[in-house]
Amino acid sequence: MLKSMTAFASGDVQTEFGRFTCEIRSVNQRFLDITLRQPDFLRKAEGEIRKLVGKYISRGKVEIFIKYYPNPDADIEDLSVNMPLLNQLLECSSEIQNKVININTDFNTMDLLKWPQIIIQTPKNTAKMEQSAIELIEDVVKSLVEARIREGESLKAVLLEKLDTIIETRNIVEKHIPEIQQSLKERLLAKLDEMKIDCNEERFEQELALLLQKSDIIEETDRLNTHIQEIQRVIDLDEPVGRRLDFLIQELHREANTIGSKSATVLTSQSSIDMKVAIEQMREQIQNIE
Repeated sequence: MLKSMTAFASGDVQTEFGRFTCEIRSVNQRFLDITLRQPDFLRKAEGEIRKLVGKYISRGKVEIFIKYYPNPDADIEDLSVNMPLLNQLLECSSEIQNKVININTDFNTMDLLKWPQIIIQTPKNTAKMEQSAIELIEDVVKSLVEARIREGESLKAVLLEKLDTIIETRNIVEKHIPEIQQSLKERLLAKLDEMKIDCNEERFEQELALLLQKSDIIEETDRLNTHIQEIQRVIDLDEPVGRRLDFLIQELHREANTIGSKSATVLTSQSSIDMKVAIEQMREQIQNIE
């Protein structure tokens, strides 16, 4: 099944520690590129989170935003006083008092608490919090994958519609190949007649065969058939197929371009243009397929 690389999903969960929210958005990217915005206590779990995302998603730029809103009574950190720093502050205060007269340099408690790094915050065991956050992330990733599948179904419908256009155009060209060859022969005879040139019949047949060989597009239409059948097969595979489809689209364009370069009639020229337009429209959609 096709999966789009463009999608969005979100979720939240209330725990004994507080509320976690998670938003994940993804856009097209050649490889898997994961960006994380998470609380500090989740940093050590970053590798596990990336591995988790890679389990469900193989391509795309994925941005994950995790926020934590603690409960008022959440006890997740231990506070302690930086005693070496406090002693230095008190010594400095005493020294200033001994040298400066008529200036009150006494520290009060609030002054000390405001001093940078005087209070040391030590996280308590956050294993349960990490697990809650990771479970939420996994649920949201699953929702994202479901959204990518839904979008992929829409892309599949567009691709099949454009592929039908290519098939119809190819059928028209194949149907008129004998007429195209006969037209070339008639045009060559008319040109010789116009120039009033008598030519050897055997030599004429040789030149006509050479001209028909140069303008022959049967080989190109055969390869078009092969690539179209492969696209129809690949598009239903239950795996990431974006890169393979991109390669097949390049091959389709190559054959359509060759048909145009060998064009001997207005019909083949117009058919080549119609196919290339449809192929380019398919290419634009395939850029979003995982």
